[in-house]
Amino acid sequence: MQNSITSLESWQESTGLSSRPLERALQFKRQLLEHVLEHSLELIMVTDANSIIQRVNAAFTHITGYSAEEALGQTPRLVQSARHSPDFYRQMRMQLQDSGSWSGQIWNRRKSGEVYLQWLTINTLTDDDGEITHRVAIGHDLTAIAGPKRERMLFTFKDPLTQLGNRQLLTSRLEQALAEAERNQIEVGLMVLDIGRLRPVNEQLGLTWGDDVLRQQARTLQAAVDEADTLVRLQGDQFAVLRHSRAQNTAMAQLADKLLGLLAQPIVLADQNVVSLQPSIGIANYPRDAAESTGLLQAAEHAHAMAKRDGRNRFQFVDQREHVLHHRELLIEQGLYHILNTGTGEGLSLHYQPQVCPDTGTIRALEALLRWQHPQLGAISPGEFIPVAEKNGLSVRLDRWVIEQVCAQVAQWQYHYSRLPVVSVNLSAQQFGQADFSDWLQACVNEAGITANRLKLEVTETTMMEHKDSCVAMLKRLRRQGFCISLDDFGTGYSAMSCLHRYPLDELKIDRSFMVEACHNTRAFVLLKTIASLAQQLSLSLVVEGVEQASQLALLRDFGPLTVQGYYFYRPLSVTDMTALLADRQP
Repeated sequence: MQNSITSLESWQESTGLSSRPLERALQFKRQLLEHVLEHSLELIMVTDANSIIQRVNAAFTHITGYSAEEALGQTPRLVQSARHSPDFYRQMRMQLQDSGSWSGQIWNRRKSGEVYLQWLTINTLTDDDGEITHRVAIGHDLTAIAGPKRERMLFTFKDPLTQLGNRQLLTSRLEQALAEAERNQIEVGLMVLDIGRLRPVNEQLGLTWGDDVLRQQARTLQAAVDEADTLVRLQGDQFAVLRHSRAQNTAMAQLADKLLGLLAQPIVLADQNVVSLQPSIGIANYPRDAAESTGLLQAAEHAHAMAKRDGRNRFQFVDQREHVLHHRELLIEQGLYHILNTGTGEGLSLHYQPQVCPDTGTIRALEALLRWQHPQLGAISPGEFIPVAEKNGLSVRLDRWVIEQVCAQVAQWQYHYSRLPVVSVNLSAQQFGQADFSDWLQACVNEAGITANRLKLEVTETTMMEHKDSCVAMLKRLRRQGFCISLDDFGTGYSAMSCLHRYPLDELKIDRSFMVEACHNTRAFVLLKTIASLAQQLSLSLVVEGVEQASQLALLRDFGPLTVQGYYFYRPLSVTDMTALLADRQP
């Protein structure tokens, strides 16, 4: 409706017409849109392409308890519960990306904290160029339906659109099949497939024709699989085939090849449009790929994602190595979600590594380093879990958790000790997309009772070069607020030397790879010395990372004033050990 209003306005402007009938038609459409939004009994939420809520209706407030003022500018995470795993939302995003729509049951949370079951439908709106402009979510509160009717809605095993089974049926049959397979020592096969590229059909021809395509492909699948197989529609254009017998690799490959050929055939719709699709299939096997139902479904879904990634129109068995890595990544992602949603910091801790003046041994700064002891995976390196956080949009929240902990620790040290080095924290690239970061950071510092100059903010050279404009603007604000700014990992991947004059910096931090290389490469040594000289001329402090041996320290002897960080002086220390070290160094 909104698109038609916009089109009418554009046509009116282009033609110069401003007749009263057109104005009345435009006004009527606007009034009709407002009436539908505000008098609908179903929750309506409109977001932009970046998932920022732009509009909600009265039913949204009635059902969730959040007013429009509280919801606008937030993301749908505002009403998310903890009932679903990150994989559930990942599948939802993938479905929206592929087909432009998603529907199903979901557990959400009201403002009061109550978790409720909702039937949710999400559709994507695009402009004339096919770019996403908005998403519209329409939700029905299933808890408002009483008695037997609700029970039927919750526990039905049939998909209303295709008349196939649904995910609940698959879950039930999968449990039964695995129990039988364990008793009889047989294999079970599971396929996850999509019909492929349904989204262009929905966008170009409309959802009605998209639904028709789904029904036709469902009939094709039903005719192709064995009667003993369980065929269900998972969601959107995704289906699953559970094979209780003849589940060896050869038989599963033959079935997959057959289904690919059938699903890729052109479909003629009632309006004579011809649609060609690009299906993809992922195949998992019990007991080879997983020992229980959830793991088997995840394995098949991952294989399906790999088939799509590698070009579609193909099937893919589970790659055990990739599957193990994917499962590990899921555990890491779920663990991070749990920690950040509960605020417990379970397993996370901060260590601090001193930065030292090599001539006097004075500790000039401390770098806060994040460590994680996962309850299942054990100690996980930041080099592994931080990329997972960045990939899944958690790095901003993780950064802020670290900063809050650092501020609280600095305040505690400041209370006990008169001499305290500045503490540096690392900022992710995503932080520079947060317009509120400088204000949030100032509020965090104020709440802890410390001053801004107690913190040094480290930004990597890669982040600086990839986000030049937003970085410069944000760092200028932060520096005006009194925070020290350090350019981390200088010299890796990019050459920012010619742009240093643009950046509001207090310090250059040379990556440890330079120190390693300079020990046996004359050119690397000359370059390191040149950077040190450049830092002095630009009045920037200099930190050299990776100093682990006396010979490395000797190389830096005539470099002028600098600070070193590395195992030669100190390894990263726990809070307890760092506190003891600070206490020893008090006057």
